[in-house]
Amino acid sequence: MTASSEHGGPAALDAPDVVGAFKGRTLGVAMVGKVLVVAHNALPPAQDEWGHYCDLVGQNITTLSAQLVVAEGHGPNAAQRQQALDRGAKVKGATIPPTAVLTRSPLVRGIVTLFNWFTPKAMRAFPPEDLEAAARHLKMSDAEFQRLVDIAHALQPQEA
Repeated sequence: MTASSEHGGPAALDAPDVVGAFKGRTLGVAMVGKVLVVAHNALPPAQDEWGHYCDLVGQNITTLSAQLVVAEGHGPNAAQRQQALDRGAKVKGATIPPTAVLTRSPLVRGIVTLFNWFTPKAMRAFPPEDLEAAARHLKMSDAEFQRLVDIAHALQPQEA
C-alpha cells in the first residue's frame, strides 16, 4: 500500500459514517465510524480549532476504536495536550485508543514519545509512506486504512 495520489475530496466527507467533520485554517477533524481522524498543516493548531478535536474526544471517548493523525508539522502545545487528556479523563474508564500518527516532523514524533511516557503506549508515529505498518498498528486492512488517509487529506487545511 502506498500513499494515494488521489486524495479524498469533498465526497469523502459526505459519506454516511463521517460525522462531526470540521475543517479550519490549521486543523481538520471528523469521526469516521469509531475512528477519530485528525489532520493538521504545519501551523500550530489554533485554540478554537483544537476545541473541535477535544469536543469529539469527549463525545466519543468510550466508543473510539482508533485515531489517525496526519500531521505536517507543529503538534498541539503543552496546554492543548493537557486539555485533550483532561477531556478524555472526565469519562470513567476512558483510555487513549490505538493511535497512528503519520508525520515527517521530528517535533511531532517527540510529542508522540512524550505522550507515551505518561499514557499507555497506544500512540506510534510513522513516516507518511509507511501506511502498511500504521494500518497494522491500528489492526485495519490496507483498504480501511487507505480510506481514512484519504479522508484525512480531505480534512487537511491548506496553508495560506
